[in-house]
Amino acid sequence: MTHKLKDAHQDEHFYDIIGDVHGHLTELQKLLIKLEYSMVNGVWSHAYRTAVFVGDFINRGSNSKGVIHLIKDMVNAGTALAILGNHELNAILYFTQFNDEPIRLPGNNNLRLLERFANEYNGHKEVLKRDIKWLRTLPLHLTINGIRVVHAYWNDENLSKLDSLYEGGKLKKRSLKAAMEPSSEWHKPLFETLKGIELAMPKDLVIKDSQNVKRENFRIKWWRKPKGKTFKKMSYGNKFELPDYTIPLEIISDYTIYPKTDPIVFIGHYCMGHGPMIPSKNICCVDACVTGTGRLAAYRYNGEGELNEENFVFVSL
Repeated sequence: MTHKLKDAHQDEHFYDIIGDVHGHLTELQKLLIKLEYSMVNGVWSHAYRTAVFVGDFINRGSNSKGVIHLIKDMVNAGTALAILGNHELNAILYFTQFNDEPIRLPGNNNLRLLERFANEYNGHKEVLKRDIKWLRTLPLHLTINGIRVVHAYWNDENLSKLDSLYEGGKLKKRSLKAAMEPSSEWHKPLFETLKGIELAMPKDLVIKDSQNVKRENFRIKWWRKPKGKTFKKMSYGNKFELPDYTIPLEIISDYTIYPKTDPIVFIGHYCMGHGPMIPSKNICCVDACVTGTGRLAAYRYNGEGELNEENFVFVSL
């Protein structure tokens, strides 16, 4: 679908919210060209628009290092904004040393992704270290021009707590280490913000994904009330089918539902592929699941009060 700029004027400033890139540098460059950005002094720029990256720029694709450097150059030049996703957090925790050890060791799947990411640096550990330090300067959320941007879940109380993880404009090592403890005031807010709200499967419900792996949790629509809803109705961004019967009350955890009257919030994370990209009037997912579907997405926000499917721009592998 082609984009329309009928609401945009060159004397105003608007935003292009770009979904999870996951190391697909060529597709990101194609998308920027389609969005009418061009190279100015070696940095991708637009005369009156700013790119906004919703996190998860690394892992899975073949050039995470190149994606980081492109985004970093844009952020440093003021032509882009960026927030952290769960994949950046995984990299920060693994490659940042605290008391001569990684802050957190990842599980097997994430370890494979992170080692492949590190191999892109060809042994240049100082460059990797520098890039990880830069990632620690990125925020976990943004509020710009009346809209909100977060990787997976917006909750005012959570985000207020997470602001204290930063000191001098950077995530503190000591606080990150503390946040790994389940009893920490930061633990639940951090992982909800970057991974969304997940409910545990009932013990008598056995669900396996396409790789025949038994799933223990499922992602839900945190902008809807779960009581009385079916698994299928509440599911969002799961790579497996859920049954169409009511979720038992005993598995519903306490979480804050995003109000319908709150500002538009842009999210990534959910790998929605072919949609729905706008599941609610004030929720917009820009993660088109580039690794799985071959599509990279952006939403051209022109100051409108109502989300419009026609403002999406896609490129394919």
